[in-house]
Amino acid sequence: MKVITTIAVALLCGSGFAPIRGQEHATQKERLPANHLSGEEALAAKLFRKVLPTVVTIFTAREVLTPQGLQGQQSLGTGVLISPEQHVLTAAHVVKGADSILVKSQDGSLRSAEVIYSEPSADIALVRLLTPAPELKQAKLGDSDQLAVGQATYVIGAPYGLENSFSAGHISGFREFGRLYDGTILIEFIQTDAAINSGNSGGPVFDSHGEVIGIASRILTESGGFQGLGFVVAINTAKQLLALEDHPWLGIEGVFLNADMLKQVLNVNVEGGLLVQHVAKGSPADKAGLLAGTIPAQILGQENLHCGDLIVEFNTQEASHSECLVQEGPRLAGLNQIPVKFLRGGKIKRAVIDVSTTRRNFLKNRQNHN
Repeated sequence: MKVITTIAVALLCGSGFAPIRGQEHATQKERLPANHLSGEEALAAKLFRKVLPTVVTIFTAREVLTPQGLQGQQSLGTGVLISPEQHVLTAAHVVKGADSILVKSQDGSLRSAEVIYSEPSADIALVRLLTPAPELKQAKLGDSDQLAVGQATYVIGAPYGLENSFSAGHISGFREFGRLYDGTILIEFIQTDAAINSGNSGGPVFDSHGEVIGIASRILTESGGFQGLGFVVAINTAKQLLALEDHPWLGIEGVFLNADMLKQVLNVNVEGGLLVQHVAKGSPADKAGLLAGTIPAQILGQENLHCGDLIVEFNTQEASHSECLVQEGPRLAGLNQIPVKFLRGGKIKRAVIDVSTTRRNFLKNRQNHN
């Protein structure tokens, strides 16, 4: 957690929280809205029943290095189905570093899934169910540019493992924090006072029409629990990021190290390189065989993962400084195969990252179902 004055900015993936058991095999009562509900209550009850079939719970597992060696770590989050191809929109930190992903739909089925896109800076990820499930319903995406402060918000998720929990609130504001993706896409967050807690991460936030207006991302908290300050990635930001024809996704997270750092820390004599920190499971980089770091260590006061591949060349551009990599980005827009050169174990290796399957607009020809 990152502390800002006395307030912690907390990502909401339910790491360390096991789903509460005991009732999942019991026969569920069918609860119909009572006739005496007020207009606002009736609207909320109707909306919950309408959108619930589109909400899923996401279980992840990965191995982490501890002083006792590699140990398994499980966590959970939430997501929402958005296409007939069984694409699930969620938060990037929910699936970050996952070795396996299981998605639980409202029929109780668990299906394996893989990450097909992730943008950590915007905390947005897209996963795809590996088992076809055309019977599952998809949510309709709204327009976050048409929202106003004071408007009602509705959240469904699995806080602390309590699946299908429903909370309501209002839009408290809109925040940008000056963050850009690829230098052109402004990342907008919606602030809401609807209750959001650990396990809500990646869950859909709906408006009163049942349209998704954002994806739950993080909270500001002093206690670790919700205190009225939740932040949601605006759905229009997600829409821009998912139009990937001009934004090749590799599935790599890395940190740039200059020549002095590399010589001091890794005893490597090159001008610069991108030290791979994480490789998304099933991503183009993963399929090309690139390896992530595994051993935590500090470089200039920042903790990074070592023993991953050190990329020294993208396409024909040497990674001599970070600006080189930034400038190379637009030149990658027309490539479906991106050659990379990297160091592993002191030896130069080469690979070709095939981004053709991810270079597409995931929202094109998407069918919306109410």
